Amino acid sequence: MTMNSARMLSKRTQIVWVAFFFAIPCALFVLQLGSNDIQNGILLTKLSPVNERPEQDIVAVVGEDANRWNTIVIHHLGQPGGSPEFLDRSHRNSGLSGLGYHFLIGNGNGFGDGTVHVGYRWLDQVAGAKPIGVDTSKWIDGTISICLVGNGNRRPFTDQQLVNLSHLVQRLQVDLSIPPSRVLLAHEMGGNTASPGKYFAEAQFRSQLLDISPTTNR
Repeated sequence: MTMNSARMLSKRTQIVWVAFFFAIPCALFVLQLGSNDIQNGILLTKLSPVNERPEQDIVAVVGEDANRWNTIVIHHLGQPGGSPEFLDRSHRNSGLSGLGYHFLIGNGNGFGDGTVHVGYRWLDQVAGAKPIGVDTSKWIDGTISICLVGNGNRRPFTDQQLVNLSHLVQRLQVDLSIPPSRVLLAHEMGGNTASPGKYFAEAQFRSQLLDISPTTNR
């Protein structure tokens, strides 16, 4: 190797290392932002309690759109894992216009444990898809659909899933004046579903619901 070649190699190595150390902090900064665009939706890697929510909260709904939502229903996916991209394609293949849920909460198998995917249906304020196995006569357009990735009939959901589920539901309760009586598990809608499953920590979840009175115009 000539002296010039050695110098060029050394300089190139320095550039690579500088770029590497610059890229790492940038990547960490992006992760710390807590949200990323994905498949016509947004990923929230962190979801703070309702009293610590950010001033610009994409979960929040104000104005006329807020008046249409009056019920929250919790489902499970019924599968051990799944990503928003995969489920979006699957739902499109089944004839829907895209992901059927308003919100999807990951378990680390497909996407991040506890990460909340805010779907296009919530961002565009349109009705969720009517799920199979639920009595569709009880399913109204004002129903907010939240799905936990996993199968609650096989194993419990992760701690982080349950924490962010509670934070999400509390935010929706506050913004939309949804009382605990209108926060339902999918099997309470009738039909032949057991969702979100026998291992769903129902008592723990219900103990964290906020005691909110519904508005008189609902």
